[in-house]
Amino acid sequence: MAIARPRTRVPLWGWIVGLVGLALLALAGVGLAARSAGAACQTATAAQPLQLPTFRMAPVDPSQTLRAAVQPFAEPDHALREALTRLPPTLKPTGPYYAVRFCGEPPLPLRVTVYIPEGVEPWTTADVWGWTGAEWLWIGGELEEAYGLLTGEAPRPPRYVIVTTAQVPVPAFGALQEPGVSPDPRALEVVSEVSVAGMTLGLGGRLMGDVQALPPPDPQGRFVTWLLVRNYLPGGAPNAAALSALLASPAVYQAHAQEIAGVVRSRNYNGVLMDYRGLTADQQAAFLDFLAHLREALHEQGKILAVMAPLPLPGENGRFHTGGYDWNRLGRLADVLYVEAPDDPHAFVPGGLVEQGLRWLIGRVNRYQLQLVGPSRGIDLGPSGARSVAFEEALAHLARLENTGPLTVTPGITLTLEPGATARELEFLAEAGVYRYLYVDPEGQPHTVWMPTIGLLDRQLALVRTYRLRGLTLRGLLEGGTAPGTVEAMQAYRQRGEVPPPPTLEWVWRITGPDGRIVAEIPRPLADGQAQWAAPESAEGPFHIALLLRTNVGEQPQGETTGVLARATPTPSPTPTRTPGPTRTPGPTPTPGPSPTPRPTATPRPRPIGGGFELGGHVDSFARPDLMRYAGMTWVKRQVRWSPGQDPSSVAGLIQQAHAYGFKILLGIVGHPQEMGAPNPGYFDAFAQFLGGVAALGADGIEVWNEQNIDREWPTGHIDPVSYTDMLRRAYNAIKSRNPGTLVISGAPAPTGAEGAFGSHRVWNDDRYVAGMAAAGAASYADCIGIHYNEGIVPPDWTSGDPRDNYYTRYFWGMVNTYWNAFGGARKLCFTELGYLSDDGYPPLEAVAPSFAWAKDVTVQQQAEWLARAAQLSAQSGKVRLMIIWNVDFRNYGADPMAGYAIIRPDGSCPACETLHRVMGSR
Repeated sequence: MAIARPRTRVPLWGWIVGLVGLALLALAGVGLAARSAGAACQTATAAQPLQLPTFRMAPVDPSQTLRAAVQPFAEPDHALREALTRLPPTLKPTGPYYAVRFCGEPPLPLRVTVYIPEGVEPWTTADVWGWTGAEWLWIGGELEEAYGLLTGEAPRPPRYVIVTTAQVPVPAFGALQEPGVSPDPRALEVVSEVSVAGMTLGLGGRLMGDVQALPPPDPQGRFVTWLLVRNYLPGGAPNAAALSALLASPAVYQAHAQEIAGVVRSRNYNGVLMDYRGLTADQQAAFLDFLAHLREALHEQGKILAVMAPLPLPGENGRFHTGGYDWNRLGRLADVLYVEAPDDPHAFVPGGLVEQGLRWLIGRVNRYQLQLVGPSRGIDLGPSGARSVAFEEALAHLARLENTGPLTVTPGITLTLEPGATARELEFLAEAGVYRYLYVDPEGQPHTVWMPTIGLLDRQLALVRTYRLRGLTLRGLLEGGTAPGTVEAMQAYRQRGEVPPPPTLEWVWRITGPDGRIVAEIPRPLADGQAQWAAPESAEGPFHIALLLRTNVGEQPQGETTGVLARATPTPSPTPTRTPGPTRTPGPTPTPGPSPTPRPTATPRPRPIGGGFELGGHVDSFARPDLMRYAGMTWVKRQVRWSPGQDPSSVAGLIQQAHAYGFKILLGIVGHPQEMGAPNPGYFDAFAQFLGGVAALGADGIEVWNEQNIDREWPTGHIDPVSYTDMLRRAYNAIKSRNPGTLVISGAPAPTGAEGAFGSHRVWNDDRYVAGMAAAGAASYADCIGIHYNEGIVPPDWTSGDPRDNYYTRYFWGMVNTYWNAFGGARKLCFTELGYLSDDGYPPLEAVAPSFAWAKDVTVQQQAEWLARAAQLSAQSGKVRLMIIWNVDFRNYGADPMAGYAIIRPDGSCPACETLHRVMGSR
């Protein structure tokens, strides 16, 4: 995670000359600092800073003027040597050093920029510090990587400025103690601070909760205890009304600060951790003023103020979304800042959301104030959101041996032992240090479970170590149910600075005889718990049969049963019949595909498709990722309606769910024509910024609008490919600036020839529209050209013979060739909708959706065969990059009979999954 030094980082030759000069002066033993008092004062403004070859200083306020003299020197003078004895031991100073003399009262704050000295590696560990004459002051660490510069703001005038390298501190391990939870005593042995929950913000600025029920500080003094104050209940939404009422009145929030300080005093806690969520930008100033009063009240008692705020998320043009939380000012007010990271383990992978946020934060907040907060237990992501689960609960879906009665064991006859399991598609995500699997609950709802190993802890601590943070607080640590070896790994890290390798997890079947001795022990991999065992002829029963999870730190029982010995009748025949063991249920092995749908004998078995082409499906419920995967799909599409002011985080759950299921996600994002009004740059820019934010969250592909050639999706009277291309240009640039890897697909027009009937103010024929897009330069602002095909009633090979007419939109090749030729092959095509309508299993289209009755004779078997053939032709053509099937699982069947296009039919079968499986070569 270290930043590599670029080949050339010096923007001006003056920087090089300055460093060479300093080196020569050091060799000559010249005491530059001795002459600093005589250096002439210079005048500086924000526009024209005081500048040396390796140093800049200016007032932040553009209306202010600074008068100062700055002198660099290679070795510290006497005064600085004395000051360096008071530098925190975790900081290593590196010359050159800078003496600052102010000529008059300096305007504060001051913006200071320093060149990172040679030998400071990695640059992410470098900070700028200043000595005020009484104390060391953290100035900043905002890294300008291209030039090797560090920038910060000094709130007080420094006499000396230095660059330091941060060393790895002994980490502060923290935990949150929820009400009613008896802390795991083993976890209490490794934490250095515990934040006690139980008090929440109520209306009128009053604290809600039973103060007397709060636990006392640790009598053994093993850790410090902080009062945790929230504006929400665990698992609930923030109380926005209470927070708004609090911050609306200075008198109310000042009294609130005094009440909190009073509770801290009465319980003899060491400080308070404030966790007020949902702060808006307009509440920022009042919130900071409240914290200033609370800090004053706490510091009078010698207590600590800590503040929790959500991890900043990457935004447009290198900016980060922080909501109402001003991290720069929070860093000046609070003693400790808790950075709350999401539950999603993917956020902790190298280069993920957490690392991006931390790299931004260490430039704005003293790194030794930052405490990372992350998950320690399993996460169950279902329809209701994410839920923390114990390791044991997560494990139970993988394997569980239920005691449904004694098993009959016949000596010499093999008995199959297999645990019950509800999980499927188990895989280990090495970069995140977690196992992931899927299961369906009793209500038929899909869930994704992340089951951590200490590999996740290692990822979290790697971030703490790389960025030299204060420490790590783990949600759920005190509740128990963490991954095996978690406490031991934390102890090892504190002692040796590293986490041991994740333990091997395996199932063990242990069979013991009546005397307690082990008769057999059969290890099995985590992904397959099935085992075979035959009792020896000389065996004596009964047997105790146990299933355990074994790790290098111990064993966890997963159920047990009894085996009763039976002897075969001693006659020549028949041969002894084996009594079956436990009923076999599917284990967490890859889910097999659906039962093959019989194919017409005239249809030859198609050859599997090679690389360079991908398949996906547009989903509604996304309840059958197993069938989609079986069909060869690697993409999932969702459509999102955007309104001005909407935050990109509103779609984060869709992205996380797709990635959790192992799919790439294409988001078709479209606004409301009535909100756009007449197309205008302001609306286009707001839309583009939203798309950029979505890309930064990890969207794999974005389709920019949808069917913009008809007035259902674009304002009447303003349909124009030139106007749309202007929007596409802005969107493309915003997306690529935030995530260059996001696939940008132009919005697919609606296939139509209705322009003559309705007029161009309401509809443009799509062939004319795509030609207009091409002429306007759309190919420069799209990775792929969006295309729809959803009115076919003949096989995709046909280019004529449709009983309606021979208009090009009737045919697969008619659409492909029209769009391909419009752009001259400059970009490949992406089918963002391709489907065949069939009313098999539903009421007749003539009765329900007369305008779709043209598909009344299409059978579901034809749908299956034609989709597979369309995929095959797309791949073989070299013209198609992606094919999204319209659709997978929609259920609404009315005037717009979407369910008729669905490949999962009303009886739950999926004939198209089998035909696609054959051509895609999937498993």
